[in-house]
Formats: sequence, structure tokens, C-alpha cells
Amino acid sequence: MKKHFILLICLLVAACASPEPETSSAELAHSDIEIATPVKIEHTYALVVKDIKNLYMIRMFEGFENACNTFGVKAIFSGGVDDTTAEGQIKALENLIEEKVDAIAIAANEKDKLSAVLTRATEAGIQIVSLDSEVDVDNRKLHVQQASPEMIGRVLMQAAHEMTSGSGKIAILTTTETAPNQSQWVAWMLQEIKENPDVYQDMPIVEILYGLDLYKESFDLTVQLLETHPDIKIIIAPTSMGLQAVADAIDSLASTAQVTGLGLPSIMGKYVRNGICPWFYLWNPVDVGFVAAYALDRLVAGEITGAVGEELSAGSFGILLVTQAQDGGSEIVVGKPYMFDKTNVAIWENIF
Repeated sequence: MKKHFILLICLLVAACASPEPETSSAELAHSDIEIATPVKIEHTYALVVKDIKNLYMIRMFEGFENACNTFGVKAIFSGGVDDTTAEGQIKALENLIEEKVDAIAIAANEKDKLSAVLTRATEAGIQIVSLDSEVDVDNRKLHVQQASPEMIGRVLMQAAHEMTSGSGKIAILTTTETAPNQSQWVAWMLQEIKENPDVYQDMPIVEILYGLDLYKESFDLTVQLLETHPDIKIIIAPTSMGLQAVADAIDSLASTAQVTGLGLPSIMGKYVRNGICPWFYLWNPVDVGFVAAYALDRLVAGEITGAVGEELSAGSFGILLVTQAQDGGSEIVVGKPYMFDKTNVAIWENIF
């Protein structure tokens, strides 16, 4: 089974085709977006992330802030600091309510624990959307989905199958059991195996590890895993922090294991070239933040309510349709995962 054949099957399911390696930076990074000169500030929008030191989240804020600049609102970057529990986000949200911001976009760590403070925010007249990792339906107007959870989960498991030639022990390193996006991706990985038992019969999952989306925890867990299972073939890490930590651990131990998952080209390029990570996937986090800011602005302006069937005018992204989300709420899907390998990773290393 060839790599491009596997990817094509998954993308056909989603009724879209994978971009060719020569895709321009404007298509992926939306570098053609012109940042308008800010006008008089009348509103303040905040992006609350899982960890403000996480490079993926920093890139997301770049897109969020760029969009805010185009329509002249103040952008605030907030969230936990080396804290992937709900407590850090709760404190950040309480401060934003006190500051009387107009709108908040949030990538949830633990959505159930955030419900009470988000309810208070809504009662204070603050517009709420989630992005990357959703909050409860009752706590948001809509969710900005980076890509289909089913597509992501299935693509990652299919990639692991190809990298191992369908034989060998595998493991999954994710963030937490409660992170909504991570739990969905892992669930779809397991569903892929369940629906295709003959394909994956020689690929036992030995462990599912939770690195809390922190580097040291993820690195240490990977070292322990490789010491316990020195014959492991591949680790799937659907988290940019985790993917880096796993690759570093494999490299430090001179292990023969490989890794795939979701990560940043600027970090993973060297591991693609040396073979530790034959290829990996991601969407552009800048785009996710950009669309979320537009959603907030249109909600504040009263142009949309977040109802299924509405259309969001999102600047250079054009018109995006609000659709039904898996959890019964509404969402906007920004795009699909892109594959980065030796043929194209160098193009993107200087972009994000």
C-alpha cells in the first residue's frame, strides 16, 4: 500500500483531495492577507488557549490578532501557563469577565469544568465561540473546527499502518483523557481498527499515554515506553508538543521506533529528513485563529447567531457555512489536514 494511496482514500471520504507538494504558501498560510491599519478601538476580543507558551497556540493567536486588526478591535492572548488543567483557563476567563471584554474564543482543556464560568460570561453579555477543542453546546454560539475529527483519526492510524508495513507494536501519546479534540481523534483511531480487524491484526496497541500536552511529561513517558517496549514500531502523537517530545525521546535513545501525528513543520522538519518521522499532518493554526476572530466579530455585530445553515463572511476565506457538529451544536470546518514529508516540509518550515 502506497502512502499517497492511503491518504487519497481518506480524503475521498471527506470529498476533497490532498494538496500537491508544490502548493503555494499563500494557499496554505494565507500570506496574502493584508493587515489593515487599526482604527479606533471600540471592542475587545480575547483568545483563551490551553497553554500560552505552546507554539501551536501562539501561531493561532497570530491569525486571531491579524483578523482583529482588519476590523479594528483589541486582541488579548490569555490562558494557562504550563498548566493544561481547567483551573488556569478558569482564572483567565474570570479576569476577562472582570475586564468586560466583548467576545471570547476558547480552546478548552476540560469543557465540563469550564461550564460554570462560561455561563457567567454569557450572562455578562460576552459572545463565546470555541476553536480547536470545543466547549459544551450550551456554552458557545458555535465551534470552529480545524478539520473533521474522523478524518484526522483515520488518517493517523492509516499512516501508522503504512509506516509499519502492517506489523508491529504501536502506542498513542495524547494530551489528556478529557481534552475534547484529543479524545475524539483517539476514538476514531480505535474505530478505524475496529472496522478493519484484518488490516490491523498484527498491530497491537500496547499503551495509550497522556502527556498533558507538556513537553517534559511527554518526553519522560516516551522514554519509559521505549524502555518497556524496546521493539515498539511506531508512536502516534496527535499533539504538536507531544510529537516533538516523542521524536526527541526516540532520537536521544537512538531507538529504531518511528513517530507520526500532528505537529509543526518548523519543529519536525529535521525528524522528517532523518527518518524518525517519515511524515506527519497538520492544518494551519493561523487560519483557525483567523476564522474564529471573524466568527466573534459577526456575532458581536449581530450578523449571525451561530445557527446551522447560516453563512459566515470570513475575509480572505470567503463564505463559510455553519453546519451541524457531532455533539449536536453548530460548527464551521476550516479545512482538512495537510501531509508534510520530505517532498514539501522545507517549504513550510519558515512559515509555521
